Amino acid sequence: MRAIFKKELRSYFCSPIGYVFVAIFLFVASLFFAMYNLFSGYGDINTVFGNMTMIFLFLTPILTMRSLAEEKNSKTDQLLFTAPVNVTSIVLGKLAAAVCVFLIALAVTLVYPLILLGYTEPAWGKIFGNYIGFFLMGSAFVSIGIYISSLTENQIIAAVATFGVLFLMYLAEWFGSITDVAILQTIIGWLSITSKFADFSMGLVNLQSVIYYLSIVAIFVFLTVNHLEKRRWSK
Repeated sequence: MRAIFKKELRSYFCSPIGYVFVAIFLFVASLFFAMYNLFSGYGDINTVFGNMTMIFLFLTPILTMRSLAEEKNSKTDQLLFTAPVNVTSIVLGKLAAAVCVFLIALAVTLVYPLILLGYTEPAWGKIFGNYIGFFLMGSAFVSIGIYISSLTENQIIAAVATFGVLFLMYLAEWFGSITDVAILQTIIGWLSITSKFADFSMGLVNLQSVIYYLSIVAIFVFLTVNHLEKRRWSK
C-alpha cells in the first residue's frame, strides 16, 4: 500500500492535475473568505465551507477521474494485478493519495482563522467543526469518484459520471422535502451526503455523521475492490 500511495501521490504532482486541483480549491476558497469574512469582519467561516461544498462537486472529478480509468486505458492495470500486492492495498493506496492531495489544499486554508485574529474573535468551535466535517465529506466524495473511475477506461466519462452522482446526492435533501412517503424520505435522507455536514458547520461533531461518512468510504472501497477483483480473474 505504501508503494502505491507514494507512486500515486508523485503522479499527481508530476502532472498538472494536483496543481490544478489545489490552485482552483484555494482560489475559490480565498475568494469566499475575502467576501464573507475579511470584508465584513465576520469570525465564522461556515459560509466559506458551505459554498465550497458545491464547488467540491466539480473538483472531485478532477482529482479522481484518472485514478483507475487511466490504468485500464493504458493496460497498466494488468501489471498492478500481477504485482505482489493485493487489490485492497491498491485501492487504499490510491484513495489515500487522492485524499492527501485534498488534505494539502485544505491544510493551506488553516491560515484563514489566523488572519481573522487580526480582525475579530474567530468562532473556534464552528471552525473546528467545519474542518472536521469538510474533510470527512470530501473523503467520502473522493471514495465515490475512485469507484466510478474503476468502471471505465475513459477519464472524461469517469469525470462526468462522478459529478452526476455527487450532484444527485447533493440534491437528495431537496428531493426528500417534496415527498410525503416516509420510506422514501428515509432512503433519500440517507443518500443526502451533504446534509450530514450541517451539524459540523454549527460546531457540533456528531458521532452519527462521522460514522455515516466513514461508512460511505468503506462501502465504496469495498465496491471498488470487488469490481477490480472480478476484472482481475476475468483476464
